[in-house]
Amino acid sequence: MRQESIARPEFRGPDIPAGRLIFIPFMPFPGILSDLKKKASRKIGLHQSELFYLENQAILYGPVGASSSVSSLEKLRLGKLKEIILLSYCGSLTEQLEIGQALLPLSALSDEGTSSHYLPRKDRLYQVSKACRQELLDHLESRKLPYAEGAIVSTDAPYRETPAWLKKMQQKGILAVDMEISAVLAFSRFYGLEAAGLFIVSDRLSLSFWRNLMAGRQVRSATDNYFRPLIFES
Repeated sequence: MRQESIARPEFRGPDIPAGRLIFIPFMPFPGILSDLKKKASRKIGLHQSELFYLENQAILYGPVGASSSVSSLEKLRLGKLKEIILLSYCGSLTEQLEIGQALLPLSALSDEGTSSHYLPRKDRLYQVSKACRQELLDHLESRKLPYAEGAIVSTDAPYRETPAWLKKMQQKGILAVDMEISAVLAFSRFYGLEAAGLFIVSDRLSLSFWRNLMAGRQVRSATDNYFRPLIFES
């Protein structure tokens, strides 16, 4: 039985343009944030995040993590939110994904504590919406941008990615790890919204090393090629 929460979110800003939201939990390159500030017609500060209004969509910048992300999204859904495109970075858990590659998740495994409050699932696996995924596919194919597809896991504890945890994820066929998307998908399904994500691999985890190039040239180039058009040209 679905019950309303006792604590209710509030949102006092304008409606989300066309109901379309680009959600960027973290951006290591300040140029994109600077351009957003210049091009936005309006900016609203939310808890641990900022909301920028463009002509045909809004951009939510921050926050990081499943709980904080969904707390902000709870407010924005009151602004006639219809779809969420998550643009973010992920850690590769396999040799199949190198730093700078793009990943279009098909599903997300929850290793965080927020998703089950919205949509409990025994397998803790959440699917992306077909409509949003097709939108991202069209973007990638129209620009002839290569990408990988597969499952991702969202964690609350990025510094508890132990060898045992890594082996477990690899056995499940999980390709990468982030901190938000499973909760975003559970939240979206709960409220009847469309949601999907596109990721750039910024680091790689193996049993013997962690290679982190978040601010490296490959990641910067991929950010410009994959993310900029979705943010500024949609």
